[in-house]
Amino acid sequence: MDYSPTQSLLETPKRLRLTPEVAIYRKTSAYTNYPSPLLVSHGHPPQPITTNIIKTWNGPKGFGARHQNDDAPFSLWDSAVEDFRLPTSEERAWLGSRYPNSRLAFRWPTLIIETNIPPKPLPLTVAGVAAKFVPPPEVENGANAGPVKDNLPTKITNDYMNMKSSIDPLPFTLTKWKRPTLEQKRAIVDVISNICNPHYVHVLFPYIIVELYQDERCYGAGSLPRRIGGCSAVYHHQKTSIFEGMTVHGVPRLIQPSANVQDTSDYLQAYHVLTPGVRVSSAHMTNIGQWATVAVGTTAGILLRSNHGQQRLTVAHHGFLRSDDIYHPTEAGTHIGVIDERFEHLDVALAKLNPSINYDNSTYFESKRPRRLLRGAEIELGAWFSVDGMSTGMVSLRAVGITMQVPPRPARTTEIQWTDWNLFDGFGQINTILRGGICGAAIVEDDVDDGGVAGFFHQGNGEWASSPCLDELIDRSWSVV
Repeated sequence: MDYSPTQSLLETPKRLRLTPEVAIYRKTSAYTNYPSPLLVSHGHPPQPITTNIIKTWNGPKGFGARHQNDDAPFSLWDSAVEDFRLPTSEERAWLGSRYPNSRLAFRWPTLIIETNIPPKPLPLTVAGVAAKFVPPPEVENGANAGPVKDNLPTKITNDYMNMKSSIDPLPFTLTKWKRPTLEQKRAIVDVISNICNPHYVHVLFPYIIVELYQDERCYGAGSLPRRIGGCSAVYHHQKTSIFEGMTVHGVPRLIQPSANVQDTSDYLQAYHVLTPGVRVSSAHMTNIGQWATVAVGTTAGILLRSNHGQQRLTVAHHGFLRSDDIYHPTEAGTHIGVIDERFEHLDVALAKLNPSINYDNSTYFESKRPRRLLRGAEIELGAWFSVDGMSTGMVSLRAVGITMQVPPRPARTTEIQWTDWNLFDGFGQINTILRGGICGAAIVEDDVDDGGVAGFFHQGNGEWASSPCLDELIDRSWSVV
């Protein structure tokens, strides 16, 4: 399916954030200054602001999609073979002319452009490839350092891979850039569990990254296969996850964040209605009557309905560990509801809103309206999403991989269960200080108008983000109001 960047869709009137420091946060750096999808026509707060939602994507959904600011007269995604290709000499000349004094690094599925002068407006893709504009690395001993980004989240420091053997324990080869099927995922987890003790298995093409449990098991040099399912296999065996902090090795922080950058505006007072993306807070008083050290602020999710007609608001489970009470915008604000069900492994809690609270899914600041929950199998690798957090404003995300979280395996267990997560490449500010505030925000499709929700923001920093898949909520008959 193709999408024209010249078309526009008039949705429910949008509301801009009442805290402008959050709404324009990405504009504080030239390297994250992505354009807004909103065209403001008129409006005087507290009235809704009439806007057009620009269709910012052209071409196929997923890999090969082109952002509205992508003006390359060619595409480096070959749809005939469904893979990326290197530019021709003429295309290299065009890229050199379009982005002068820059250095290009092709790290499929991403194009890295090192430059001191990022373009205005900033495109999310160049020649149909997701593009990240970064400052050149520091000069070391008079020589320019290497490219600042690789597809691996961090450097691997062990020697577990058997570099002398090309034996692949899987009888099949994964299709590059395609999400593995359920049967393939089961085979991957089974075969890896037979040779080591995996905690997380990340399929992040062209790699399969295995995070090993910290237990009594030891692994010698060259004891594990270097290829699994045709992918390069790497192993991480440390107390902290390979995605701890979620930063890519070598990428400098482009914005020095402030812990005070949060949208603490009272939208109930301004509009008499709450919407996805507003700030919610835990209580200072815990469920057992103790005084909490700090009240935790996160981002409100979306209103769901069960097949019995019950309506519940999604919030980040970890933001309300000691209290079921929810307030807006801060703990000193209005009590809006109480959590009555939790899905801890999904990091989702469901809250029953007070009868006086009106919650409307139809407007979600700069992100598209959430309309339905997506199963993990529906999420194509390469598809574009957006999330609008109370501490970040809108951030663009691209689905690039999956994670299988494998629980400890009891003795004599034959069938292995796991939890599916989505991995996203982040284009915006989701660094350490800000990520807590964005947690709970809905991740909504951006390159189509279907309003599909892939999940709720769980963790992320700088370059990567993740969220559990929502299949269990769907199986329990929850749907978007």
